[in-house]
Formats: sequence, structure tokens, C-alpha cells
Amino acid sequence: MTGTVRTRSVVADSLERFGLTALIYPPFRVYFTANLASNASWFIFSAALNTYILQLTGSAGTVGFASFVYSLPSALFMLHAGILTDRFGAGRMVAFSLAGSGVAVLAIGGLALSNATLGLLLIVGFTMGTLQTLGAPGFISIVNDLVPPRAISSAVALTFLGFNVGRITGGVAAGILLALMGADTRVAAGLTILVAGVLQALPAIPVARIKVASAPAGATTTISLVRPLIESAAYAIRYPTLGVILLLAIAPGAVGLSYMYMLPVVIRDLGAAPDAVGLLYAGGGAGGLLAGLIAAPLMQRLGHGRGIFVGLGAIGAGLFTTGAVGLLPVAMVAIGLTQAGFVVYASSSLALVQALSPARLRGRLTSLFTLLYWGLMPFGALIEGAIAERTNSLFALVCVGATIVAAGGLALVVRRQVATLRINMDGDSVRGDLEGSGFGSDRPAGETQGAPPGPPVRRP
Repeated sequence: MTGTVRTRSVVADSLERFGLTALIYPPFRVYFTANLASNASWFIFSAALNTYILQLTGSAGTVGFASFVYSLPSALFMLHAGILTDRFGAGRMVAFSLAGSGVAVLAIGGLALSNATLGLLLIVGFTMGTLQTLGAPGFISIVNDLVPPRAISSAVALTFLGFNVGRITGGVAAGILLALMGADTRVAAGLTILVAGVLQALPAIPVARIKVASAPAGATTTISLVRPLIESAAYAIRYPTLGVILLLAIAPGAVGLSYMYMLPVVIRDLGAAPDAVGLLYAGGGAGGLLAGLIAAPLMQRLGHGRGIFVGLGAIGAGLFTTGAVGLLPVAMVAIGLTQAGFVVYASSSLALVQALSPARLRGRLTSLFTLLYWGLMPFGALIEGAIAERTNSLFALVCVGATIVAAGGLALVVRRQVATLRINMDGDSVRGDLEGSGFGSDRPAGETQGAPPGPPVRRP
């Protein structure tokens, strides 16, 4: 028994040193594994469906429009999904979302194999997107139920690590499946979508079995769906440092992340075979995997606020290079840099949003960030698809990269306080210029809310 305890202690110490603290806790390990499978399924689905549509129509604009349709629910319903997460708990919402969206993906695969009309595919795709959106805020806020405060930064970083491991495995699997499922690319894409549906639905089982609180502290019990949205938006306006962190998500989210929808078109414009799209997914996943492994210690070294701007710089440089050089090997490396930037940016931003938000609004403010970051992707897909249709996808990536760098520079000029913020190792205190951050706003009346750079302010 003593030897077993000593071994567990050594493993825990090793995980701590490598910034993988969250993996010490069994509930998070279960969620992390389920998240890997779910993320892999999403990349298999996205690559297969967009390849199917490109083969069916030959139009980059149609690929962008289809991506707009099946990701539009994230813009329409994300904030309300945050309210439902506050009301019913992250675990329940994530499990329901995985099961429901998996069934919808299976339906899309069946429709593709039966040569259904594009319109019908998009209707079911919209339903699938709605079901995915219901679980989106919970995918991040669930970490508060699975690990103690000191491990939250690690848990957020590892959640994005799972996204990128899924990107590698999903991207490679999509390329292999598209190549092996038959000479007819459309049939191969339909069968590949069916595989994605199974992988999406199965993780709902272990997630549903995780023992967490049925609803987080401070969960809303009111019927109103509008008033809580107004309350969370007003809170972000009242505290401009937090507000800038939230608003800045529009640039990498709305115009940056949409590049993933365009990868089949990028492969075409690079002059490569359709099944080579897996190489770009794998390149991006490799960069994201490396960033996920070092994100937690990097945020502690740089500070979470600076991590936001380092991430934005990497995103912009990677996308600009991909479009400007126009070579497949360079594109693989540059997409890897891009995805590494997304991991560092999103991990830093979400860790700060979680740390600065009062418990009663955490689900809603997380969903507000999620809306601005992931929820506006459909509009980016529409815009990038239109640009690619009139010029090419490589020029679209150059424009996107330059836009993201410019947005980061503007945010730094407008609110320099963001760059000073750092969450301490214990997860309960924050250093930096806390003016306008909202940290400690739920403290009892009379307690200090701000703090100069250096001494930490502890969470109430």
C-alpha cells in the first residue's frame, strides 16, 4: 500500500512539473479521453462533408455557404446555451450534445450516400450544429466541476490539447478514409461521415457517468432567457478589461478559425489531391499538440495576458505565410504555427475569463466568449468563401492573417491592462493591473477589488 501511494505521489509530481496538473484527477481524465474521440470525429466530419460538397458543386463559395449554415446555430443559440449550462449543469449538457449531434451526423452520412439534395443535407446540418452548440459552453466550464482551482489553467490548456490531438488523428483518419473508402470521392465522403457520427456519439456515455454537481453554484432558476443575457453583457461593459478580452475574440474567432472550413479548397489551390487535406489537418494538429503540452507553463512564465497577444501573433504569421508562399510543405508547417497560436490564445483568454468572472455569471460569460470566438465562425466561413470564389483561398488567408495581427495591436493600445494579468499557480489569485477587470466583484461590500501589479488578489 505504501509503495502504491509513493508511486502515485511520484506520478502526480511529474504531472505537476510538466504543467499537466489536471490529469491527476480521475474525473478529468475520463472527460479528457472522451473529448479526444469527440474532437477527432469533428475533424473527420468537417473534412469529409466539405470534400463532398466541393466534389458535388466544384464551388468554393458553396463550401463556405454550407459551412455557414451548419455552424450558424453557434451564433444564434450560444448565449442561451450558456444559460442552460448554468441551469442544468455542464456535464448533462455536454452528454446530451454529444449524443444528439452524433445521431445527426449519422443522418447526414446516410443522406450523402443516398444522393439527397444539398438543401436537405444543410437542413440536417443545421440541426446537428444546434445540438453541438447546446454543449459548447459546457465543454469549457465543466473543468470547474472536475478539478480544484489550482488545476483550472492546466485543465483549460489540456482541453485545447485534446482539440489538437483530435485534429491530428481526425485529419489523418479523414485522409485515409477518403482514400480507402472507394474510387468515388462522394461515396467515400459519405462513408467517412458515418464513421464520424459513431465517434461523436459514443463519448456521451462516459461523460454522462462522470459524477459532478447537477448545477453549478449560483445557477439561474428564473424562466427568463433574455434578462440573464442582458446582465452578462452589462457586466462585460462595466468592466472594460474583461470586456476587451471578450471582444478581442471576434478577430481570431470570426475570421481566423473559419480557415478550417476552407482547407479542402486550399488543397485544390495548392494543386494537391483531395485526400491530401489530411496533411494540413495533421500539420495543424501537431502544432496545436505541442502548444497544448507547453501552454500551462508558458502562461505562467509569460503571464496569461501576454499569452493572448503571443497567440494572436502566431495565428497571424501562420495564416499569412500559408497564403503568401503557396507550397504544401510550407503550408503544413505554417498551419501548425497557426494552430499553436490558437491554443495559446484561447487557453490564456478562457483562463482569464474563468478567473475574472463571478461564479453566478461564469457560465454566461464563458458562453459570451464562446459565442464571439466560435459562434461567429459561420460568418467568417461565408466571407472567406466569397473571397476565395472571387480570387483564391490563399489570398483569403493572407487577408485573415493581417486582420488578426491588426486586431491584437489595436486591443493592446486600447487596454494595456490586459497584458499585465497573470493567474497565480493556486488558481485563486490574480496579479497585474486589475482596474476594470471585474475580479473580486462578488466580494462582500467593503473589500478591496483591485490590486497593483505584483501582490496577488485572492478569489473570494
